[in-house]
Amino acid sequence: MSHPATGVLPNPWNIFNLQISPFWQDALGAGDRMHPLSLFVGRDDELQRLVDGLFGAGAGTSRRAIAGRPGIGKTTLIKRFKAQALAAGYLAVDQSVPICGDDTNDSVFGRVLGSVYDTVLSNRPGTIDHPAMQAAQVLVRTTRERVRGGGLSMAGFGASVSQGVANTVPSDVLIDGPRVLRDLMTLVQGSDAKGLLLHINNLENLTEAAAELAGRILRDLRDPMLMHNGLHVIIAGTQDAIQAAVMSHPQIRSVVSVLQLEPLPLSDVHLLLDERYAYLRLDPTKPVIAPVTPDATATLYEHYRGDLRGLLEALDHGVTPNIGLTRVTSTPPGATAGSIRPLTFEQLQPTLRRYYDEQLGALDEEHHVKRLVAWGTTDPHTPQTQQSLSALWEVKQSTVSLTIGYLIHHGYVMPLPRAGRSAMQYLLTGRSRLIFS
Repeated sequence: MSHPATGVLPNPWNIFNLQISPFWQDALGAGDRMHPLSLFVGRDDELQRLVDGLFGAGAGTSRRAIAGRPGIGKTTLIKRFKAQALAAGYLAVDQSVPICGDDTNDSVFGRVLGSVYDTVLSNRPGTIDHPAMQAAQVLVRTTRERVRGGGLSMAGFGASVSQGVANTVPSDVLIDGPRVLRDLMTLVQGSDAKGLLLHINNLENLTEAAAELAGRILRDLRDPMLMHNGLHVIIAGTQDAIQAAVMSHPQIRSVVSVLQLEPLPLSDVHLLLDERYAYLRLDPTKPVIAPVTPDATATLYEHYRGDLRGLLEALDHGVTPNIGLTRVTSTPPGATAGSIRPLTFEQLQPTLRRYYDEQLGALDEEHHVKRLVAWGTTDPHTPQTQQSLSALWEVKQSTVSLTIGYLIHHGYVMPLPRAGRSAMQYLLTGRSRLIFS
């Protein structure tokens, strides 16, 4: 099995016969030697549903939203899907198109047009002189110059992009842009490619109001931006973000199908770690010593309730300070005899509690922190609503909203998927439960 690097300088992870920490939180990626897609584990059913939807569209178009909690693995699943689609003859790139809180119809369309242009150019560089690519190049350059704060002046002025527009204004991207995008997709369809994948991301980082704005933008741009034959769109976000941006408007809801991601099963989490250990093995003639016991992983899995990124972060923060410092007198089940042993949850817990407690104490809004402490020391395991927190904290509901938003932003509280019209519920994240449990 290949390894991420040769000649790595010695580091404490070597005592486990590992080159580096196996607990990274970066999404896997094609061509990423440090985090290769070959380490992708699980999600077979979800991946097959994505592939079936893509192939089933034929020469037409498709749109799929992937909803799931932060850290559950949406981005890695999409990257695995892109790699499979690429191998099947579709055009795709590693990057995604973000939607931002201050976006307009013009800025989103310009970003999408730029992504389609980049995808065609990256996969088929010989098309750069094609008239459709030349027309797109003018608009893409203009929108990117404008984003950087500069204007674009060119010799020659015309009434449309194909004539070489100079000093375009933002609204021009919606005058010529739809035709340019259509011509790009006609180019794709006339080539040897089966279609093009477009990944729209960042919805889970938007406020509720910004997610609703994103929904209106997608609604307004549905026909000129999302409905071209050969174009296949993947939109990723939390369930609430997808509800606000995709499901709130019938014009979008009727053309987008939603795939809800459930937490990766614990058995797959164990397999994921085993695959990483094998990939990072330092000496191929010697076995890897797992840094943590399976029971420690299982206990943290329960704390984090499907947040794979949070679980891996906790393993990294818990193991790193304890490498070579913790000794045990007995050999855990499944471990080989020797002075180095996998760490148990009881050995990790004090380190993690201290680390996350210090992070909490460093926050700059003491009144929000005090309310979190009141929640955590009262009942850290039960979901709460804004109404119940209003009673617990003895503050107005508007104040609850501000505190909840602050704590979500800093990773101590997470919203649970809304069930119908019932009140929104919130739960302490794994790092909070490690502090208060």
